Amino acid sequence: MKEINPSKNISLNNRSNIAQLAIWTKKFSTPLHRMINTSLQKITASEHGQLILSVYKPGDDKSTVLLSMKKGESGISTTHLKPIPLKQPNSIVQIARKYLQGRKITSAYATMAPITIILEFGEPNKNLENYLEIEAGPDSLILDLDAKPPRVILAKKYLGVPNRYIEECGHQFSIQDYFFESWCEWSEENTKTKKRACFFHPLIGYCPMPGFGEDKDQIKQQDVKTSVPLNFPKIPEELSLVTALENIPTHIRRAAKTKLQFLTRRIQKQKQDLPDQQEISRLLKQSEGLKTNLYLWPKESITWYVPPQFISEFGLPAFYTLKKGEKPGDILNKIHHEIDVLKRRKQELTTRIAESIQAENDFKLLIVSCAKELNYFIDIYSKETLNVYNKDINKFSKYILDLILEKEDLPLVSKLCRILDIPITESKLERKLIEEKEKRLPFRVYFASTGEFIRVAKSAEDGDKMIKMMPSNHTWIHVLTGEGSHVWLEKPKGGKRPSAQALREASILAVHHSKHSRAQSAEIQLATRADIEKKKNLPIGKVLVRRCDTLLIKYDQTELQKLLAGASI
Repeated sequence: MKEINPSKNISLNNRSNIAQLAIWTKKFSTPLHRMINTSLQKITASEHGQLILSVYKPGDDKSTVLLSMKKGESGISTTHLKPIPLKQPNSIVQIARKYLQGRKITSAYATMAPITIILEFGEPNKNLENYLEIEAGPDSLILDLDAKPPRVILAKKYLGVPNRYIEECGHQFSIQDYFFESWCEWSEENTKTKKRACFFHPLIGYCPMPGFGEDKDQIKQQDVKTSVPLNFPKIPEELSLVTALENIPTHIRRAAKTKLQFLTRRIQKQKQDLPDQQEISRLLKQSEGLKTNLYLWPKESITWYVPPQFISEFGLPAFYTLKKGEKPGDILNKIHHEIDVLKRRKQELTTRIAESIQAENDFKLLIVSCAKELNYFIDIYSKETLNVYNKDINKFSKYILDLILEKEDLPLVSKLCRILDIPITESKLERKLIEEKEKRLPFRVYFASTGEFIRVAKSAEDGDKMIKMMPSNHTWIHVLTGEGSHVWLEKPKGGKRPSAQALREASILAVHHSKHSRAQSAEIQLATRADIEKKKNLPIGKVLVRRCDTLLIKYDQTELQKLLAGASI
């Protein structure tokens, strides 16, 4: 811990301040350690407020580092799933590529007031033609989490305040304080490329990431030399999820990543569907105003023009109109019913979100435990192998993991494989069978007149496979009663929901591939993939539908023939 500005009246001995900084430093410790002494090879940005840094260090993993301003996910993190970058690089990417790309990250730390994450870069390559220009340019990347909205800053670091900023903030800084000059700022609201002061007060309390001393480095190198030279990555006592995934077999890792993506998308979908509390409050206020002033409704009139004071006070609409056979009290009952539905839905989804988050955390914990279990046996087999195959140990190391999976009892790995519904070992024959199955698509493909793909499962077993392939925001269609094929309607690009025409055509195919095909009429159910679930105890082809809409479909032979003529598979 170090105090940047000892002249200020802010005491870093305050336990709450120190604890706050310790929490943030611990939260971001893994990605910050990952960044130190790496070279920045590439820098891009995504549409979701993320600066994507591709860094390299010999012998280190190839994970990408993200500086994120996105609400709920702000901070620094590492990932192997690279986000989709912007088609055209924005200003901060262009300037950072010019001044920072290829340079070494010498320091990575968090500050307390304001809460920021700072990456500092070393000197540029002296062989560059524009070396002097780059050296005079920005040398730091800052993620300011206290700003509203959060911002990413490309900055130049100075010791003390440059003369051009003396009048503006010189009275706040001392000679020993570090001053950051912004060259470019990027937030969700706008991008600023004018040079300005990043902060008008010195940063209070920063915590550089602890490194290894020279003695510890020597000890570490000696340990590496005397350890078994197998090609397995070393696992620390406290594993990160990324490291754990790298240490489990490839076929299990692939399935585990897919499961993690599904769990994350399910939580995001449930949070999106969560009713807004402001909408519930608005309806409550509206019902209160309507209940209090309903006596003002003109007798024997189907329309009531609401007085302006009630509109502004209770948020009531300008007028109410009764339908045939309806009474003024029925409108109030409808609002109460809508409030009850939203409250129940919110309570149900809140419980479901908590269950989904717990399921995701339990699954991540299981992955980490599996990696530790495998590492225990790897150490045992490595020592035995070293005694027997001293010269050919590197060649033998490729088969040790397969040997462990075949011979040892691995309860945690077995549990993970049961959850993922995959075998614990992947023999050559199984791989060949899997490749042959993957070549055969489990669905027929049709094209809607609006351009969307419509996929129809070929059988009940294929229906289960197709559902696993569906993204959570695509539409699932099935006849409401009786047997029939699952239908997958693709989400249109750039649109939130498929068009009414595409829904009708997909529904026609759902009826045609069911027991209602002769009648050419049936009631079908529509849902998103996130609203259906395939549980292990359900029969083949059956799913659990949590929420859906129903629609009655009737069609003629001409309409069906046009769709069948457009089949591609």
